[in-house]
Amino acid sequence: MGTSRASRVVRVLVVLLSLVFPPGVAARGGRAVRAEPPTPVSRTVTDRAGALGGRRGQVEAALARLEAAHAVRLYVVYVEDFSGLSAQEWASQAALRGHLGRLELLLAVSVGQRRYAVSADSRFPLSAGELDEVAATAIEPALRHGDWAGAAVGAAEGYAEALATRGLIRAGRAPGEMDHVRRAVRAAAAGGRAPGGPGG
Repeated sequence: MGTSRASRVVRVLVVLLSLVFPPGVAARGGRAVRAEPPTPVSRTVTDRAGALGGRRGQVEAALARLEAAHAVRLYVVYVEDFSGLSAQEWASQAALRGHLGRLELLLAVSVGQRRYAVSADSRFPLSAGELDEVAATAIEPALRHGDWAGAAVGAAEGYAEALATRGLIRAGRAPGEMDHVRRAVRAAAAGGRAPGGPGG
């Protein structure tokens, strides 16, 4: 990522979106849930809650398409419980411990608590409003309709569409060129339900 850990703690400060799923969604059938402290992500898909079942490949394919088209990597993590932290705190700590960069996003979902958060670097090319729009239109509808995998696929497709609309990033550009495009745009502007299953 090219920055020291000290600078990353200061600069990675994140845009976070969270949701408590509607009361009608049961917390894993009423069974006890296992607390999951935030740990560094090492794979694009981490399913400690067994939420994806046979749809893991579908999620991985959507994340790969986002990265191939826009050089943006989305990590998704499903856990049973955010271990006493808010959704925002859990996602932020996991992103910091994983040293995620400016073109990396983290979608964290607590299956047992029915909560989620999205963590993005403060220098990510999309604005807070654009990230919020993707959450509202592409992530939350899937969660509300009981579709864990669909939330991740929707996130990947929503970010890809937003980036394509803005024309900010294309795969194959040099990192310096991507930085230049993103800074220029910012300067000019000046301004969940889902199903369940054990996996890792």
